[in-house]
Amino acid sequence: MPLPFNMNRMLDTELHFPQRFTTMTPKNYGLVFWNEGNKASHDSNHAVITDHLGAEASLRDIEFFYKTKGIVPRVYQSYKANELEKLRPALEHHNFKIATKQGAFFLHDRDSQLGISGDLRIERLKSLSIDVMETIAIEFGGDWTIKVVERHLLHPSYHLLGGFVGQELASLASVSVFAGYSRVDDVYTRDKFRGRGFGGSMIHYLINYHKQLHENHLYLYSADPAAIRIYEKGGFSRQPQNFEFWTAWKEVN
Repeated sequence: MPLPFNMNRMLDTELHFPQRFTTMTPKNYGLVFWNEGNKASHDSNHAVITDHLGAEASLRDIEFFYKTKGIVPRVYQSYKANELEKLRPALEHHNFKIATKQGAFFLHDRDSQLGISGDLRIERLKSLSIDVMETIAIEFGGDWTIKVVERHLLHPSYHLLGGFVGQELASLASVSVFAGYSRVDDVYTRDKFRGRGFGGSMIHYLINYHKQLHENHLYLYSADPAAIRIYEKGGFSRQPQNFEFWTAWKEVN
């Protein structure tokens, strides 16, 4: 039986998620993620400040760390209440730009009301073919996305699902299995295949696929109203939160 859902444990899973496709360096103030082979990826190159005391010194260290690698210094939230309010003076003093984001975490806690289209064949991708890489590069985010996925595929607990119409890739989704919690990511349907229910088909398939893998709590993050409607129909419920989503960065001169 799975342990009862605990929001703090899920958020800790979320904080450490990037170490699956980056190098993680622990600091006395938090965590630093980096990947010099994929400098364009924000998720691959950012710091998280978990100890908000001494923010000035923390930001100086973060700037120095990333600038020596030729990477934009970037800070993500650590999901603590009033965090941005505490860090904003130091971020602005160091000339970081700040952007807040709308979004929420969703937990799968009830039966899916979705179904699977007979036109979509879904399978696990353990490697990327040339055709799949070209599709991802053109339509799913570019070369930096391929580099994230390739690094992620090295981990056996990363399950990348591809939905095909004939031999053509139509949609993607992934689930990463951690201790007690599994994270849904990489959900995307190509423009030419939208409006045919393939997004819902992929989510329904992924939910059942995960049930065969593990009893973990299954969760995801989303800020897209159209996608959220599909997730909710799939049995995901919005989780309450006392923090805001934000990111801060400083351009390298």
